[in-house]
Amino acid sequence: MKFNHTQYPIPNTQYRPHGQSFIELLVAISIGTILIGGSVTLMGVSLKSYAGIRKHLQANVLIRESAEVIQILARYDWHSIYDLTESTAESTTDYKITATSTTWLIEAGQEEKTVNKIPYKRYFQVYNVNRNAESGNIADTGDDDPSAQKITVILEYDKHDNNYISSSSVSFYLTRSENNKVFHQFDWSGGSGVNGPIPNPDDKYATSTNVYASEQITIATTTSDGWLESSILDTGVSDGAGFNSAFASGTWDGIGSVKIQFAFSDSASSTWDYYAYLTTNAWSTSPNPDWSLVKELLENTSLPFATAGSASPQNKRYIRYKVNLSTTGTSPTINDIIINWSP
Repeated sequence: MKFNHTQYPIPNTQYRPHGQSFIELLVAISIGTILIGGSVTLMGVSLKSYAGIRKHLQANVLIRESAEVIQILARYDWHSIYDLTESTAESTTDYKITATSTTWLIEAGQEEKTVNKIPYKRYFQVYNVNRNAESGNIADTGDDDPSAQKITVILEYDKHDNNYISSSSVSFYLTRSENNKVFHQFDWSGGSGVNGPIPNPDDKYATSTNVYASEQITIATTTSDGWLESSILDTGVSDGAGFNSAFASGTWDGIGSVKIQFAFSDSASSTWDYYAYLTTNAWSTSPNPDWSLVKELLENTSLPFATAGSASPQNKRYIRYKVNLSTTGTSPTINDIIINWSP
């Protein structure tokens, strides 16, 4: 059967017009606009977030820089930090660090600088540290520890209308334990008569009664006590050293007793008042206590120095010791006396 093409025209499928093309185009444009707008918004948020992160990162770098400098200064010169005016809950004192061609200087005030086009204000504060009298732990109240300081470094940023609206800070503790030194005397054979001051105890001492003093200290006659007074020992620290502990070694447990007292001063020509750790398990508050009140040392056991009160040798330049030996039989023997201190 044949068809009449004039009567039944063949559809042109290759160029068939679409009635929804314009509407679809409008929808596509709308979706594209939404996506572009969303991307721009996300980019804005991302850039804003990045700027904030950059400020925080830079703030952390500047805080760490100050903390490291303060730690170095305290390590080599404790008094560069300790002698600053301490802040309190009622009043604060701000300090800044200034770099010179050879060292760092600490000055009162706050430092303002711009890093990577971001303005910052940087400063630090120093606080005393209290310790609980019973536990020795850091506490809000208690005895001041002259060998510890609290440091708070503060950084302000986000400057608007001459005011900083954001800040970061870090607090840490410094202890006077770096570069420990000792006065170690293990020989007294050089004899008496050296009052000092001397930077090293060597093999001499100041005076003695009823003892043999050679490479050991022993009692000459066991019918009475013996004692020996050291030379004046000079730390060389003009502002005073931090004294940590004393240590004595030898043989005396069960055969006799060894007791020790310490005197300290800022002047080598001082009148020497001695203080001791008493049988009451506390340092004496009055000088030159009777030997009967002084607690016996244990062999090879260190004795921490007082950190507060009249018996504290802290921040004194000179120190000396006096030992007492007693027995009813075999003489006790002292081999070493060590005083641990920090400049």
